[in-house]
Amino acid sequence: MTPSWVSVGLRFVQTYRADAWTALGDRTRKAIFELLLDRPRAVSELAGELPVSRPAVSQHLRVLKDAGLVSDQSRGTRRIYRVDPDGLAALRTDLERFWGQALTAYQAVVEQPTQGGGMSSHTQAIATTVSTSIVVKAPIERAFAAFTEEFDQIKPREHNMLAVDIAETVFEPHAGGSVYDRGVDGSEYRWARVLAYEPPHRVVFSWDISPRWQIESDPDRCSEVEVRFVAETPERTRVSLEHRYLDRHGDGWDGLREGVGGDQGWPLYLARYEALLH
Repeated sequence: MTPSWVSVGLRFVQTYRADAWTALGDRTRKAIFELLLDRPRAVSELAGELPVSRPAVSQHLRVLKDAGLVSDQSRGTRRIYRVDPDGLAALRTDLERFWGQALTAYQAVVEQPTQGGGMSSHTQAIATTVSTSIVVKAPIERAFAAFTEEFDQIKPREHNMLAVDIAETVFEPHAGGSVYDRGVDGSEYRWARVLAYEPPHRVVFSWDISPRWQIESDPDRCSEVEVRFVAETPERTRVSLEHRYLDRHGDGWDGLREGVGGDQGWPLYLARYEALLH
């Protein structure tokens, strides 16, 4: 599909599913889509809940299907329509891309010094957190287990503060545990503490690495990483990561924020995690 561009007065945001958004721009098709979000239905059921004829419902369903938003299957003499999880996930990705661009532009504007030379407290709250999310094709239990039990395959070996090569990265699966790298010589580098471990929905761990990329021994000067897992369908899970309280690290924390939020930070980890599941 040819990309289209939508101006929001901030930056241009690219939308790859213009057909889907156009399809939902019709009031009746939007109503049909919302009914299917509730549960799968046949044409006759949809027509019974809307002030339109069965042929009209069928035409609207054809548009939604062509846009990748619904799918159908035969059940006896009827065809049952349901929301296509891939189409729904693509819409959500579009929205996240849009709001990510919009919030970045908003942050850039509000971080400009005011006439008094300061910045708003709301600006600082946004700036001290890095957030990102993906949708993976896996049940929620598998998604959680892959992140925690197979973290060794997610963390790149070159992200190493040991004096020797990393043999493995260990994520201890319980609150009070640690996340650490073990070197080929048996040495260990413990760089996180597991603060909460609630399978299959949530895990929280500290970030005990200072802006100088050294171990921070004071817990009050450490940030936190929370990863949440939400089942969108039985076979799809949304994984949301929030690295917060980065300003606790003190001087240089903004550089740490750029590091964990950049291409070699959490986006890289989630990309490797997604590849592991697929």
